[in-house]
Parts: sequence; C-alpha cells; structure tokens
Amino acid sequence: MDFGEVKEGSARVRTAENAFYNPHMEFSRDFSSLAVAALDGALPDGAKLRICDGMSATGIRGIRYAIENRNVEAVTFVDMDKAACELTAENAKANGLQDFAALSSEPEKKSTVQGGADGGRAPIFRVVEDDINHHLYRGGEKFNFVELDPFGSPVPFIRSALLNLRASKHGFLSVTATDTAVLCGAHQKACIINYGARPLHTYFCHEAAVRVLAGHVVQVAAAMHLGIRPLFLLSKRHYVKGIFEVSKSASAAYDSMMRLGYVSFCPKCLAIKTMTKPMLPSICESCGAGGTGADGGSAPIWGGPMWLGELHDKGVLERMQQANSERRYGNRVEIANTLLLMRQEMGMPAFYYDMHAVADHFRAMPKPFDRIVAALQDKGYTVSRTHFNGLAIKTNAPAKDVADAITIQ
Repeated sequence: MDFGEVKEGSARVRTAENAFYNPHMEFSRDFSSLAVAALDGALPDGAKLRICDGMSATGIRGIRYAIENRNVEAVTFVDMDKAACELTAENAKANGLQDFAALSSEPEKKSTVQGGADGGRAPIFRVVEDDINHHLYRGGEKFNFVELDPFGSPVPFIRSALLNLRASKHGFLSVTATDTAVLCGAHQKACIINYGARPLHTYFCHEAAVRVLAGHVVQVAAAMHLGIRPLFLLSKRHYVKGIFEVSKSASAAYDSMMRLGYVSFCPKCLAIKTMTKPMLPSICESCGAGGTGADGGSAPIWGGPMWLGELHDKGVLERMQQANSERRYGNRVEIANTLLLMRQEMGMPAFYYDMHAVADHFRAMPKPFDRIVAALQDKGYTVSRTHFNGLAIKTNAPAKDVADAITIQ
C-alpha cells in the first residue's frame, strides 16, 4: 500500500505501509541534520562523514543528512525488510544521491554526478538488507558516524555501533531512545536491567533520562577504550536524543567514566545532591528526612550511575544556531528557542526545579517567573530556564532558598 509522497526539509520521499515513517519525529531529524552541519571540519584532515543509517525504513533521515550538508561523503542504509530497502533506494535516487552499485559498474560517472549540498559531487549511497548489529559487527564497512533510531530502546545496538566506530578512532554516535517510561523511572526494574542504572521517577526525570542514556553509552564505550563526550542531549515529546563524539583513547575513556555519578533527592524538602562516589545518604543533610526524630520522614531517593558532565558542546550549539538561521525548516522557530535554552543550561548545576511542582509540594501558589528569578539573583545565585521543562529553572541555590523564592505563603 502506497501512502504517498512526503516533503521534509530538503527531501521528498515516498512512504509506504511496510516502511515506518513518523511525522512527529521531523523536529528530531531537523535538529540532527543541523548537528551534522555543525560537524563540518570536526574530523582530522578535513575528512567527510561516512554515515550508517541503521534501521533506515524510508531512508528519510540519512537522505536529509546527505543532501542538506556538504560534509557528508556517503550513506549506507541498513534495514532488515526487503521492501523497505527497495523503497529507500528509490527515495535516495530520487533525491540525487549516487548509487554505489551503479558507480562501481560505471566508474567513469564517479566524478560527473552533481547535486551535493555545496554544488559538488553528490554523496554516494548503498542499501544493505541486513540486521544492523550483524552489519556493524562484521566490519565490512568502516563508518565515522552511526545513526541509531530504533523503536524503543537503543541498548541492543550501542555496542556494535561503538565497535565499528572504534576502527575510525574518531567519530560520532547518534542515538534516539523512545522508551522514555523506562528512562524516566516508571519502570525502574527495566531501567536497571537495560541501562545498568537506577532511574528517578520525579519532576526532573527527563533530565535524569538523558543522563542515564549518556551514562550507559559511556560505560559500554569505556571497555573498548573509547572516550565519550555529548555534543547535545535533547528531551522532546516521547523521546530523548543524543549525539556523542567518540574518541579512541584509554585516557579519554577514563575521563568520561570520571564524569559519571549519582544523584539523591529528598522528597520532603526537595533537596538535590549529586556525587561522584556511591556514598548515598540515608538521611537528608538539608532537612533531616529519613531520621527518627521530629524531622523524620521519607528518606532520600537516589539514581545512577549517570552522566553528570555538561549536557552540550557550546561550539556545536552555536554552529547549529547559525545553520538553522540559514535554512527554511518549518520548525526553525521552535528549534531556535530550544537551542537558546540549551545554551542557557551550560555551566549550570545538574537537574532543575519545576516551579509548579515545588509550589504544590508546599501547598502554596507559585510567584511569577520574573519575581522568582529576581529573588534568587538578589541573593547572588545564578538562574536559567531549561529546555526540559517550560515551567522549570536551573539554579545553584539550595532547595530551601528555591522554595522560598517560588512560593507565596
């Protein structure tokens, strides 16, 4: 059954019943294509990206990466479904990509086909009907950018992707996870099993989710002597998304592991504390919750191990902002706002305070946002908004001062 043609970004693709296409993920594909643009010149000797688009379905993501960015040399689309592979090949050709198989049989065409994002030679594509893990493990192709956008958890595919990237010594891993109920702590046992981390099911669970995902990538990579550094970590709708720089280096792997840690959260006073060692308090240091006296109550809950380093790379965000201003995406205003909030998050403490959740907890009304910010800044604290929650703030203020600033008694 043919579903018709879809225009997204610079691409036009045909969709069909046997090739999954989710229009709600257009923002993610826009955002990721901007990140690909921001990686221009990031590889040694000016090398271009050789991309593996795993579980490619219609091929829309890999096609957009190729035709919207001048730093893409080739894309390999991998899918287990034969009909999806045939559709991807058709879509890739329709968008001006060069078929590797045709070029191999007619080598004189290699330097004549135009259509790249910079007006030069169009990127080459291959379509492989295979299981993505099998294709990455067997090592027939060496990639420096691997895209994992599965249905549900990316965990089963991260190890094979990293192993393939290890051969290039320097590359990028792009990961989407749609199992947000697991990462956000609604299914704690599943998160412990899948990600090797205890999640937090509280109002800042979306930031905890991206940090758990990043922490898992770091731990899998470390055993291969690969260092991991997030270029951005995004939470949106029903998914979380991260693109990571991957470097082959035992010292870089160690440095990445040293940025993992734990977080404790007091359900009584809402204090948040991060720590790099598993010395988790059974009694809240701020209010005494968990003790036996009058100040007793529910003990602090904890989560981890998870990534406690920076969420984003400033230079990458800046280049994404520039690229977004030059493109005509339908989501460009929302993307611009998201990138602005991400830049505000940099340098701020991990996790945030939901102003309405804090007010509800203390059975009070929240003050207007500007008054909350002013009250905290007057005490010398730094404050920012966050892309994780439009009703939340990040600040270095202790929980008590945050609660005082937010609530109208």
